[in-house]
Amino acid sequence: MTEHPSNRTDESLHARARAAYERRDWERAFELLDTADEQGTLGPEELELLAACARWAGRPDRIVDPLERAHAGHARLGDSEAAIRTALSLCLANSDAGKGGVASTWLTRAGELVRAADDGPSHGSYALFLARARGSEGDVDGQAEAARRALDHAQRHEDKNVEAQAAIELAHVATIRGQRRETLAAIEHAMAIVLGGETGVLETGLVYCNAIWALRRCGEWGRAHEWTDSANRWQHREQVAYFPGLCRVHRAEVLRIRGELAAAEHEATEASSLLAVAIPKFVVVALSELGEIRRRRGDLPGAMDAFRAALEGGWDPQPGLALAVLAQGDPQAAHRGLERMLGNPQPTRLCEDRGNLLAGRVTVAIAAGALDVAEQAVTELEALASASATAWDEATSAQARGELELAQNDARAAVEHLSRARSIWAGLDAPYELATCREILARALVADGDRVGATLELEACASGFERIGANLYKDRARARLGVRPANAQSTSEASLRREGDYWSLTFERRIVRVKHSRGAGYLAHLLANPGQDCWAIDLAGGKRQPGKAADPGDAGEVLDDEARASYRRRLDELREELEEARANHDIGRAEHLTGEMDELGRQLAAAIGLGGRARRAGGAVERARQSVTKAIRGTIKKLGGEHEPLGRYLELAISTGIACRFDPVPRHPVRWRVEFTA
Repeated sequence: MTEHPSNRTDESLHARARAAYERRDWERAFELLDTADEQGTLGPEELELLAACARWAGRPDRIVDPLERAHAGHARLGDSEAAIRTALSLCLANSDAGKGGVASTWLTRAGELVRAADDGPSHGSYALFLARARGSEGDVDGQAEAARRALDHAQRHEDKNVEAQAAIELAHVATIRGQRRETLAAIEHAMAIVLGGETGVLETGLVYCNAIWALRRCGEWGRAHEWTDSANRWQHREQVAYFPGLCRVHRAEVLRIRGELAAAEHEATEASSLLAVAIPKFVVVALSELGEIRRRRGDLPGAMDAFRAALEGGWDPQPGLALAVLAQGDPQAAHRGLERMLGNPQPTRLCEDRGNLLAGRVTVAIAAGALDVAEQAVTELEALASASATAWDEATSAQARGELELAQNDARAAVEHLSRARSIWAGLDAPYELATCREILARALVADGDRVGATLELEACASGFERIGANLYKDRARARLGVRPANAQSTSEASLRREGDYWSLTFERRIVRVKHSRGAGYLAHLLANPGQDCWAIDLAGGKRQPGKAADPGDAGEVLDDEARASYRRRLDELREELEEARANHDIGRAEHLTGEMDELGRQLAAAIGLGGRARRAGGAVERARQSVTKAIRGTIKKLGGEHEPLGRYLELAISTGIACRFDPVPRHPVRWRVEFTA
C-alpha cells in the first residue's frame, strides 16, 4: 500500500518535488511543494521554487503569495541578493497580471536594496528591469543606458541569464533607431547563449519572444519565421504553460504575413484564450493581432470587436483600427484616431513598429485629405528605409510615395514608385501587401492613361486576394473590373429624384426626403456615375453662376480653346491612321499610334472637367476638396439619421477627397436610378 505524502518525511517530500521539477513535471512538483507548504516546511528558496512551478503549470494566481513570503524570509535572514531577486520576481509577476502600480513599487523596493548592497549579480538584474521600465515609458536613451549597464554587470559576474536579456534590450533600441546591423548582432549574441543551454526556462522563453518581436519589427520576417518554429519546438519540449500564448501570437503574425489568414485567425484566437490565463497583460497583443487578421480577411465587424476589446484593455491597436474604420467609410474618424495615438508618448516596443504605423498614417491621411500629414509620414518612411536597408522597408516607402503622388495627381511618378514596390513585394512572400500595392498601381495606371495595364494589375490583385481569403477586397477589385461576385445577392432597386426643393430617396422599400443642398447634389452626381472618379474641383465648379469670375487663386485654364481644338483634331487624325494600320496588319505602327492616342487622351482629360468645361489649374483644388467632402459627408450623416441602413450603405460606397467616387458595394448590389428634375 502506497504511503500518503503527508506521512513521509519533509526531506523526502522536498526531494521528490525537486526531482519532479528537474524532469519538467511542473504539475507534480507544484502539488508536492504545495503539500509541503501546507505543512509549513518550506524555506524562502523552496517558496521561490513553488512560485516557479505555479508559473510553468499554468497557475498564475498562485505565483505572488509564495514570492512575497520568500522575499520576507530572505530579508529577515539578511540575504540582500535573494531579497533583490525576489523583489524583481514580484515586479514581473504583478506586471504580467496587469498590476502596473504594484509592479512599479516592487521595482522601487529592489532599487533601494541594490543601493544598500555591495556589487553583485543582482545589480545587473535590477539594471535589466530598469531598462524595461524606461522602454515602457518611451525613453529610448534611458533604456539603452540601463541595458548597457546590465550587460556590463552580467559579463563581470558571468550571469548568462542577464547577459542574454540585456543583449535583447539593446536589440530593441537598435531597431527603434533603424540600426539593422546592430539589431541582428545583438539578437545573435542573445540567441547564441540560449542555444548553448546557458539560460533558465524563464530567461530562454523571454529571449525567444523578444528576439522574434525585434526581427519582425525590422522587416526580417524570414528570420522571424525560423525563430518562431524554433520557439514552438522549445516550448513543446519544456511543456511550460507560461509561453505558448505568446508563441502562438508570433505564429499568427508569421501566418498573416504569408497570407494564411484562416490559420492565422485560429492561432490568434487560441493565443487570446491562453494569455488570458497565463499572462493577462499580453492579451491585448493577441487581440490586436486578431483584429488585424480579421481586417485583412474583410471581416470588419469581427475586426472592430477585437480592436474594441484591445482598447478596453488599455492598448490602442493602431494602425489596424484606423484602417478598419477607413474601410467602413469614415476617413475623418480614422484620421483623428490615428493622429491622437501618434501624438501621445509611446512605449519603445511600439516605436519599433514605426514603419507600419507610418504606412497606415499615409493611407489614412490621404483618404482624409490631409496631404501635408501624408507627406511628413512618407518623408520619415523614406529616411527609415534608407537607414535600415531592408527590402520590407524599401517596398513600404516606395508604395507610400507612389500612393501620395497619385493623390497629388502625378500619375506618371506614382506608377514608377508603385511598380518598384510591387516588384519588391513579389519577392517577399507577402501576398496581401502585394495585392494591395497592385490595386493602388491599377488606379495610378488608369490616371496615366494605361487602362490595359490597369486591368491586368486589377486581375492579378483580385486573384491574389482570393488566394488568401481576403474576399471583401477581392470583390472590390472585381467590381472595378465590372465582375459581379459569385455569391452576390440579387440586385435591388433604389432611386434618387429631385422634386423642387427636396430630394426623394427610395432604398430598401423605404422613402426618405431631404431638402436640396450642395451635398445632396454632389451625392446625386456620384450615384449617377458609378465607378467613375469625379474631381472635387469639378463638382464644386458645377455650382458656379454664369459669368462668375474664376477662383483668383488659380492659374487659368489648363488648355485654352485653341489648344483643345488642336488636340481633338490630332486625335481624329490618329484614329484614321490607326484604322489604316490595322487594315494593313501593321502591328508595330498600330501600337505606336495607340500610345500617342492614349497620351493625348490623358492630357485632354486632365484639362476638361464635367460637361466639357475647361478645368482650371492650381489654387482651388484643396478648398474644393474640403468643401465637397464636408457637404457629402454631412448629407450622408443626415440620411443615416433618418434611415440607418441607407447611411451605412453610402458610408461604404462613397469615397471623398480630391477625387470622389461611388463604388457599388459588391455584397449589396443596388441599381440606382437618378432623376435630376427640378
